[in-house]
Amino acid sequence: MSTKTIAVDAEVYRKLARVKAESESFSSVIDRLVDHFSTAHTGADILRRLATIGPLTSDEAKRMLEVVQEHRKSEPWLQHDLS
Repeated sequence: MSTKTIAVDAEVYRKLARVKAESESFSSVIDRLVDHFSTAHTGADILRRLATIGPLTSDEAKRMLEVVQEHRKSEPWLQHDLS
């Protein structure tokens, strides 16, 4: 496996060191954190990502509404009219 050297601020290094397990390398902790945040699917994660793409076009908004409505049909919990 090849390696690359990167520079991080001292504060970033301290933060990484705090979340690093005793037997874990810094490469492993960075990999773990990147994997976690790139695959997170909480509502907050989705909203953060949506905030970076700007407003939807009319066609995109229509398709999004269709997908939401399709998924609502298959959910067992009580639904409220959000429109």
